[in-house]
Amino acid sequence: MDRDLIFDILGAVQRIDQVTVAEVIVAELCTCLQRYGFTAGLITRLPVPHDKHWFEQIIVNSWPRSWYEHYNAQGHYRHDPCAERSRRTVDPFFWSELTNQPLGRRSDVVMHEAAEFGLRQGLCVPIHSPFASPSVVTVSGEFINLPPATIPVVETLALHAFRAIQRSQNGKHDPGAPILSGREREILQWTSAGKTAWEISCILDISLHTVNTHLKNVRYKLGAANRTHSVVEALRRNEIQL
Repeated sequence: MDRDLIFDILGAVQRIDQVTVAEVIVAELCTCLQRYGFTAGLITRLPVPHDKHWFEQIIVNSWPRSWYEHYNAQGHYRHDPCAERSRRTVDPFFWSELTNQPLGRRSDVVMHEAAEFGLRQGLCVPIHSPFASPSVVTVSGEFINLPPATIPVVETLALHAFRAIQRSQNGKHDPGAPILSGREREILQWTSAGKTAWEISCILDISLHTVNTHLKNVRYKLGAANRTHSVVEALRRNEIQL
């Protein structure tokens, strides 16, 4: 794992943690992602498609105003393929994955008109939590340049922004007490150094299954979406050090 990249992500996470206003948090998220071409973002819960008041579920919106007003006036939410897919998957996806496959006529119109308003490409990060409606963080721009291997970076920042907004609205903060075991910290420390699970199993003389089980437990304890997110969250909580 690239340490310079980890420092960049951790710096972005710390900047997000310094603000408590939802609009500023999303602005910071978009600033962090500008290098990839992202310029606009939307964080919203996802009610059923026929909900005419879906916009009341928006948590924060930095879409261009002209596109947001047009989107609502045309009733696009009901036919938005990004919203539809985000309800049924937990994996991030590019908008292009939708436009490269057959869509219904109205869904095709949604994507085509988004491009006309300067949101030609984008990425959705679905969020599914127990006892809560599905949500999504979607970031977009005219042209984005995001290598697939970098998706965990965007996913990490998107999830952190979402949770930072939740904490600011609920007045809750992360507990400071360590929650990882010594072995979990040891394995995550090696992960932050760029070692694969197989390499860690050899270094620590334990099975590959044991390493992967510990990493799975770490993700659960930290509420992380991927290994990059686990490392960043552990660093943020001072569970490990670089």
